[in-house]
Amino acid sequence: MGAGQRKYLKGKTAIIDKYTSHLAGEFLVAGELARRGYPITITMGNAKSVDIYAGARECVIKVDAKAGRGKGNWPIAKSSINEDVYYIFVYLQDKNRIKNNIAPEYFVVSGKEVISKNLVETWQTRQGIRYSTLNTNNYKERWDKLPPP
Repeated sequence: MGAGQRKYLKGKTAIIDKYTSHLAGEFLVAGELARRGYPITITMGNAKSVDIYAGARECVIKVDAKAGRGKGNWPIAKSSINEDVYYIFVYLQDKNRIKNNIAPEYFVVSGKEVISKNLVETWQTRQGIRYSTLNTNNYKERWDKLPPP
């Protein structure tokens, strides 16, 4: 980023973090899937329901990557959940933990689980899934839920 861009964006770090977090999450998930042997395709654009397509032995896996820097929650609407999609939530870590080389945390959840276990909570004006809900052995680093590559 050039000096002119930094000057223009000064004071807008919340917006930058939002967009860089989303992209970081997509690329981290794509990289992890590729590392595990899945051929992947990343989709581009803002209005999409699938971020990544991953080739498995008998099917194509649809992945929606959700990323966040805080341990609060990931915004997601109940109405947007698709039972045929895998949702991979990435906790990128906060800036101090990143500086100390703490790796991201991944939580793998099928759309069917999100629906059947009613994982999406409703707050005053929005919906989402809490970090604390996913930070269990049922979801954390559960790449084995995906069909094999």
